[in-house]
Amino acid sequence: MKKIAGLLALVSSANLIAQPEDNAKNTAPETPRIVEEVLVTGGQEAIDTLGGSAQLLDQEVLEQFDYTDLNQVMSFVPGVYVRQEDGYGLRPNIGIRGATSDRSQKITLMEDGVLISPAPYTAPAAYYIPNIPRMAAVEVIKGPSAILHGPHTVGGAINFATKAIPDEAGGEIDATIGSDAYHKLRVQYGDNSEQFGYWVEALTYGADGFKELENGDDTGFVRNDLNTKLQWRTSGDVDMPQQFTLKLGYADEESDETYLGLTDENFDDDPYQRYAASQLDKFESDHSQIHLDHVIMISDTFKLNSKLYWNEFNRSWNKFDGFIDNTPANTVLNNEEDYPNLIGIIRGEQDSTPGDNRELIDITNNDRTYGSYGLQVSGLFDIAGDKFDQELTVGARYHYDYVDRYHTVKGYRMESGQLVDYNDYSGLKGDNKADTTALALFIQDKIFWDAWEITAGLRYENIEGKFEDREANTDKDSNQSVFMPGIGVFWQYTETVGLLAGVNKGFSPAGPGSEADPEESINYEAGIRYENDALRTDVIGFFSDYDNLIGRCRASDTACDVGDEFNGDAVKIYGVEATGSYYIDLDSGYSLPLSASYTYTRSEFQETFRSDFSQWGDVQEGDELPYLPRNIARVQAGIESDIWQYFVAVKYTDQMRDVPGQDDIREEAYTDALTTVDMSLSWNVSESLLTQFTIDNIFDEEAVVSRRPFGARPNKPRSYYARVKYTF
Repeated sequence: MKKIAGLLALVSSANLIAQPEDNAKNTAPETPRIVEEVLVTGGQEAIDTLGGSAQLLDQEVLEQFDYTDLNQVMSFVPGVYVRQEDGYGLRPNIGIRGATSDRSQKITLMEDGVLISPAPYTAPAAYYIPNIPRMAAVEVIKGPSAILHGPHTVGGAINFATKAIPDEAGGEIDATIGSDAYHKLRVQYGDNSEQFGYWVEALTYGADGFKELENGDDTGFVRNDLNTKLQWRTSGDVDMPQQFTLKLGYADEESDETYLGLTDENFDDDPYQRYAASQLDKFESDHSQIHLDHVIMISDTFKLNSKLYWNEFNRSWNKFDGFIDNTPANTVLNNEEDYPNLIGIIRGEQDSTPGDNRELIDITNNDRTYGSYGLQVSGLFDIAGDKFDQELTVGARYHYDYVDRYHTVKGYRMESGQLVDYNDYSGLKGDNKADTTALALFIQDKIFWDAWEITAGLRYENIEGKFEDREANTDKDSNQSVFMPGIGVFWQYTETVGLLAGVNKGFSPAGPGSEADPEESINYEAGIRYENDALRTDVIGFFSDYDNLIGRCRASDTACDVGDEFNGDAVKIYGVEATGSYYIDLDSGYSLPLSASYTYTRSEFQETFRSDFSQWGDVQEGDELPYLPRNIARVQAGIESDIWQYFVAVKYTDQMRDVPGQDDIREEAYTDALTTVDMSLSWNVSESLLTQFTIDNIFDEEAVVSRRPFGARPNKPRSYYARVKYTF
């Protein structure tokens, strides 16, 4: 039986995940302590018997290579796909089980169980992602388990779990330097008493960039992040122990990032060059958050958790967006022989003709403000029965979010390789605001009976949206209501073998005022789980039957306005995901940890149609979805002791289509298959001092990893990093 009284130990395990390096010196407080809830899966023990698929990457895993790029972190997890863009993971493109990876818009992103993308209902494209160095763990939830974490349940959810307040006074100084003037510095300190605790952390990291402009300007980025937690709890023997945790955060970024890639010919010559037309491109943003978490134990069998949250995000992206006469950049890059003058201007090899708008470069500033606010309340009941036990979760969330867009354009001439503003042209590209008010109700019942764990849940969403086009002086309203049921079953067949199966309704809402239908699917999964003292493996098959797929216009798409949505009709996505780990304990004091993950995926449009959405175009029945690799894999081996840890990881991503198709992938635009090898060597100099040396992409492999937004884009070249972490 899994009693809530025992949840104190489970939640304390979240604290252990958050700070494994502190466990040796921390002593448990005399008064039982409720820690703020940062994990949504319940931890690895709960995942082991889950009637569905979920993965927990704890602090130990995140430390192995000290990745700051979420795309790299996701390579540990099967069933997750990434489309690289800038090489540093500044704005990740992540999809789960076939859901589009485009700006991670079809997955529910959370921090400590709270929605964290800028406007998860109104404009779900994730231009903000929490910085990985802040995290104690990352959870990925798929299948029926995801219905507690809407609104996007077609693929799944990712939760970023922040570090917990330490049990006693202590902190860390963590510094890294590396290739291309890479630098990372993280400083944290916290303390705790019987009733009060606090924690503060400062993070900065960045690089000059691995691409080169002819004029020598940087192509890198810098990110800053400041966060604190303040905590108060009841003390002594009280009837209803409770705890308040206030989390405050501020983050900003300045990056010289661009949508502009290369022609294939120029990519083959030098994949790390940047065209002169992108020399003014710059992304600037700031993110602020206030989260208040309250946990109260009403009784030994009833716990109530409330989360009040406020997030705001401001961003401005000034970047190359084609030509003033609306000649699309992709058209020029893909057909350079038809546009010799324009491609010469983009490269900075030819000057613009004064007075000719066809040769006037469009530099657009996409200025946007986002807000996301809400209250989420959930109760967990532990019910003991004669024949079976239950864990019943009931909750509600009231949420409001918005995006305010103000997009302006200026025309620049190219002169001697420099962009020059002669005030030839300026204008407005978009002036609108969209917002959403959403009420979500959810219930989940876990039934523990003999060797069975049955999880049944239901989610209801009522979503009211409004779109105001200030430029056209028009308004549009929309309302969506949906029930999302799901059920998952796990059967512990033997001590080492378990079987699981599940089905749930997937949903992703259409945007405010959209004429498109919401994205809906029925998702199925079934698999086997094996675990003994040394070996653990999961093999799960999945099938997603979409009634409708949504395509959403971004600023880089042609012939549509930002936020426009398109129906993709019926689609089927199916595949197999597998993960395994094997631990060999050697008598010499060393151990050999081995792990692997693999995903095989197929997809098919079920109808023939022509779409105005440029990422689809002419679709034939049976066409595969773009940017969905058939095969992805990661294999990792290591040797470790109490002092040394050495890991090597081999990662593979298959070719991907740039447009829908079903013939030989090489007959259309596509990305290259890519195999890279990473290495990490760590030395615990003392209990307080860690040194680490890592190499990403040891063999310096080069590949086209994306053709979006404009042109061929490379992966990051071989990079070296040296790290020192001091714990006190």
